[in-house]
Amino acid sequence: MRIDEFAGAIREALAETKDITEKALQVSVDKTARETVKKIKGKAPVKTGKYRSGWTHKVTRKAGRGSYGRTVHNSKRYMLAHLLQHGHGGPRPAGPHPHIPSDEETAVLFEQNLEKEMLK
Repeated sequence: MRIDEFAGAIREALAETKDITEKALQVSVDKTARETVKKIKGKAPVKTGKYRSGWTHKVTRKAGRGSYGRTVHNSKRYMLAHLLQHGHGGPRPAGPHPHIPSDEETAVLFEQNLEKEMLK
C-alpha cells in the first residue's frame, strides 16, 4: 500500500466514524428528551391537566460543533414550572412539588442512552 492510499483510507475511516458518532448523538438526544418529558408528565401536579399536558421538547440548533440539541419546556403553562418546582411565599404560600429532573439526572440518562446507541 502506498502512502497516499494509506492517507485516503484513514480519511475514509475517520469520516465514517464521524457520521456514526453524529447519528448516535442525535438519536441519544432525541431519546433523552422523550424520556425526560415522560418523566415530568408522570410526576407533574394536576389541577386541570393543562400544565401536565403542556410538556414537550423542541429542536435547538447552535452554530458550530455540537449543533444539535433539544430543549424540554412547558409550552402551555411555562410560568408555573418554577413556582411549582420550588414553591413560593406571599399571601397564600405554596410548598414545592419537585417534578422536574435535575441536570445531573438528565446527564446520567443521556450518557446511558449514548452508550447503548454506540454499542449498536
